[in-house]
Amino acid sequence: MSWGTELWDQYDNIATHTQKGIDFLEKYGHFVDQRCKIEQEYASKLRRLIKTYLPKKKEEEDNQFTCLQTYKNLLNELGDQAGQHEMIAENLSTSVAQELLSLIKQLKDDRRKHLNEGARIQSQLQSSLMLLSKTKEKYERAFGASERALDSYQKADADLNLSRAEVEKQRMNSTVKSQQYDDCKNEYANQLEKTNELQSKYYGHLQPTVFQNLQDLDEKRIKCFKNFIL
Repeated sequence: MSWGTELWDQYDNIATHTQKGIDFLEKYGHFVDQRCKIEQEYASKLRRLIKTYLPKKKEEEDNQFTCLQTYKNLLNELGDQAGQHEMIAENLSTSVAQELLSLIKQLKDDRRKHLNEGARIQSQLQSSLMLLSKTKEKYERAFGASERALDSYQKADADLNLSRAEVEKQRMNSTVKSQQYDDCKNEYANQLEKTNELQSKYYGHLQPTVFQNLQDLDEKRIKCFKNFIL
């Protein structure tokens, strides 16, 4: 699936989805951080336990039975277990926790950048559509005014009781309104062409690019999470 072409009307849902993904990664980061502390604390307690119950030198001299040696072996194995927990804590800290912080910051920055770009091109399209609506209204008003001016001139020209000056005044007014109508029509046509071109570019390239970048970002998050788990 390509988000850019298949989710063209899901801008808000995509924004929410990518934020939830980062929130989940942050939650995992807190889990790793807490586990590191627990592993370190457990290892430290094991070592204190070993130190507390390690036979003194005099005890070893007085007791030469194999059970004492077995007991010492058990404590040594427990020390190895403590070392394993220390190693887990160190590996989680260096290979996961630190990289997680860096990744989360990068994902947040990239997501903000892509959403800002999405908002910018959305605003650009909305501005063009609003301008198109205004030029259309202006064109429609100019068309109505031109029609009324022409009708007034035709009536004045047919009225034998009006002076030539009055008829000429109506003719000039009709000419002015007609020119204004032509100007508004050209302005509307130009804006319509610009808006159609921008709309085509928006849905065909600009928005799909933003969504594709967000999809790449989300896939990167998933792949990195997989590596952290491994």
